[in-house]
Amino acid sequence: MPVLSIVLCRMLEDEVAHLLSADRQVREILLVDGIESMSLSAKLKALGRPHIMLSMPGIAEHIAEQQKDRSRPPGGLFSRCLRRLLRPRSPGCASDLTVVASPLRVGLHTNLERLKHAVYDDIGRLSAFSDGILIFYGKCGNSLSDLEKDFAGLSCPLYFLADEGGDRIDDCIAAALGGNEVYARTLAEHQDVALFLTPMWAANWKAMDREEATSGSRRELAAMLKGTGMTRVARIDTGLGLEKGFDENVEAFAGQFGLETISLTGTTAVAEKSYQQAKRKVKEGTMACIPQLEI
Repeated sequence: MPVLSIVLCRMLEDEVAHLLSADRQVREILLVDGIESMSLSAKLKALGRPHIMLSMPGIAEHIAEQQKDRSRPPGGLFSRCLRRLLRPRSPGCASDLTVVASPLRVGLHTNLERLKHAVYDDIGRLSAFSDGILIFYGKCGNSLSDLEKDFAGLSCPLYFLADEGGDRIDDCIAAALGGNEVYARTLAEHQDVALFLTPMWAANWKAMDREEATSGSRRELAAMLKGTGMTRVARIDTGLGLEKGFDENVEAFAGQFGLETISLTGTTAVAEKSYQQAKRKVKEGTMACIPQLEI
């Protein structure tokens, strides 16, 4: 029973909800229980996708029990039938894949060192029962750029959000626009844009502002914008529509800072491709370790 875990930036929560709700090859979805999983859980419920919320130790115990049950078939004719069912299946068939999602706190973005520690800690805990871990973060100001090197000795492989060229995504805005090159072109074409807002960024910018204020690292956006010539905020629509009030949230931000709103078309292609690739590699790696049973 292969297990793919996802260390999830909540700014990409909509993409993960969309991917998991549409994927019928996933047998079971487990969310790490806590306040950070509540929104993802609500979106999965709205999309009609069953899932279970458990503590991290509870998930480890649940997976261990599932694997124990599958490795202990009874004897006789029923045993032979069950062993046939337990044979690795072709890639096109429904699989026994379990996905564990661990969303991390939005406010971590206000302190990149703290973000790094949280992601590294989550990888360590998830690796105890995972066959692969998909890092649903970009490099985030290079705070996560050394993951491959720092976890080179980890028995559980890490997978990353990557663009068409295979390069790791810089951040969640690059992911929403379709890759690093697209992001660079967009920045060059819209040099008067102060901020790019996805639905989750638009819904959480006030919380991020409060987080910066309490941490003592607050940077006044109005002061930063003064004299820069940046007069616009860009609304990036990925077409998912899972986070309600997107337009209202963007307009509230634009109104508070006296900015004009423009709209850009986003995409889920980076998230989709990276998820499917990680899922395929986990299943291939697990199948390679399971001997074909002959009846």
